[in-house]
Amino acid sequence: MAPTGLYIHIPFCRKACHYCNFHFSTSQDYRQRMLDAMIRELELRWVDWPFKTLETIYFGGGTPSILKPEEWLRFSDKLLNIVDSSQVIEFTLEANPEDIQRDRLKAWTQAGVNRLSIGIQSLSDQDLAQMNRAHDSRQAIQSVQLSQDMGIDNLSIDLIYGTPWKDHQSWEAELHWILDNRIPHLSAYALTVEEKTALHHSIRAGKTAIPDEKRAEEQFLLLSHWAIANQWDHYEISNLCQPSFRAQHNSQYWNGTPYLGIGPSAHSYNGPQRIWNVANNALYMSQAESALSWQAESETLNPTNQINEMIMTQLRLSEGLNTAKMESLSPNWLAQNRAFLEQQMAMGNLSLVDTQIVLSTQGRFLCDFITSQLMVSEL
Repeated sequence: MAPTGLYIHIPFCRKACHYCNFHFSTSQDYRQRMLDAMIRELELRWVDWPFKTLETIYFGGGTPSILKPEEWLRFSDKLLNIVDSSQVIEFTLEANPEDIQRDRLKAWTQAGVNRLSIGIQSLSDQDLAQMNRAHDSRQAIQSVQLSQDMGIDNLSIDLIYGTPWKDHQSWEAELHWILDNRIPHLSAYALTVEEKTALHHSIRAGKTAIPDEKRAEEQFLLLSHWAIANQWDHYEISNLCQPSFRAQHNSQYWNGTPYLGIGPSAHSYNGPQRIWNVANNALYMSQAESALSWQAESETLNPTNQINEMIMTQLRLSEGLNTAKMESLSPNWLAQNRAFLEQQMAMGNLSLVDTQIVLSTQGRFLCDFITSQLMVSEL
């Protein structure tokens, strides 16, 4: 039976980051009611979930680390009484630096957390203020040191590059800081402007500069060269690690492994279907409190959807896209795309290694464009 991952979406934040378009609420009045609703959803869905070999647990959000130690322990105890966690190899919790304190760290590890993903985003106080983050650079640095002091060495940090406020020298200094502090995993994202965010409104009002795509590309190239120079595994466009520290849970998303998502707006994948919960806290809680079985929106993936998802995810990975697999699913795909592939090879954006199409460093920055050109129409 295929392994599976469990994703838990905690939809609470202290502040609304200016760039974020994830589902969350800054209202904290109904936290316990929400946690109870999520346990109820898990009870209803785990019974019928066909993949019982649970290998990863991931608490995301929102801000999971916002929960008080007693809230966390009560919730995690109920969760672990429903699922069998004996085969779990990675238990990740997303945490913000301001929440990383000894009592919280103790509660997290008591429940089995063995990996933290820390939302540092920047070591520049100017950057952090512009993003409306709730921590400063001092707290960011201390959060890593305290986590390691408490025995959690499997750390990942998030950093954002390509902002109007970060120059190349500052970006390189942040990358060197990662090495100096023995942090084994980095998730690095170019600043993107999402509609209906505070950043989007600020740019439209002329208060914030539009992110410079050239600056973002140059900082991505600096990141890639840094990884090569330090023998890091740049295994996915936005994810890099020391050898043997790949994110196991997130790798399930890219490799097409089934996963169950619990909480408002959470997504699940069972092979033929993608399933998602309502992105409304009040409706979600009412549904959980009255449901005898779980109802969610879903989409059954047809063969075309499945092929295009494979192209989209596999091209992001360092291993690349397998042409033999593509030919078996879509005959003549390689012949139909040969001219484009040869053009991109000549430009240095990709290479064909045995039966794998692998993007080059510069090609990775063009991944969305290359992907769109290789997708198939209806079979």
